[in-house]
Amino acid sequence: MRRTYISPEFKFQGVFGTLNMEEESSFFGSKMLEIEDSIDLSDDVIVYYENDKNEQLDLQREFDFPVKIYNVLDDKVINHKLTLNAFQTQIEKLNYAKWDLNINIKILLRNYFFSTLKTNRTFEGVTNDMTLNKNVDSSIKNYIERNVLNRYELQNVDLYLVPIDLLTNGAYKYKNVWDPTIKQEQYKLTKFNTETDINGNTLRIFFTQNFVASQYAFRYYFDLKYRKL
Repeated sequence: MRRTYISPEFKFQGVFGTLNMEEESSFFGSKMLEIEDSIDLSDDVIVYYENDKNEQLDLQREFDFPVKIYNVLDDKVINHKLTLNAFQTQIEKLNYAKWDLNINIKILLRNYFFSTLKTNRTFEGVTNDMTLNKNVDSSIKNYIERNVLNRYELQNVDLYLVPIDLLTNGAYKYKNVWDPTIKQEQYKLTKFNTETDINGNTLRIFFTQNFVASQYAFRYYFDLKYRKL
């Protein structure tokens, strides 16, 4: 065998580009994911197919596996919490009660992008072995975190409230009901304050119900709107 006289520390070994999920610009340009100018996290249902290893390699074969469905409404239910504001008097609580609505906006946006990339088969052909942690889904979420989320900002929040008379059967004081069917202009609440944490993970909405809490609970719903920077 002929010797090359090349020291081992100077040998190069090819690796998959998918081991690094962060897009890096170069002098000659770089690839860039095409994204929407605006996103409305409302009531979309996104459907996609993949194999039992969460890989997308052959669509025809993947039809044999259970379809994957992402529902924005279901995700919003999981990723929000409505609580009474702790800094209010008992009189305020009995009359026009103050509420805090906490929404995990970063998780919601990431999950939406993840499902969108899946349904568009953006990473088709990438197997688990071609990723750094041997997991395609984890690597796609890593890609979204590094390259996509920072290209959007929250533009607007639409909040809807409808009173529930406590004399109604099944209605309870301070037991408010999530209800997407009330999304109508006449029920939109316009007076509220918002606050986003320093990392952009959570949005807090502070509002006062505009009907007496000792007589009414309420149904509520919200939509989130984003725009590209």
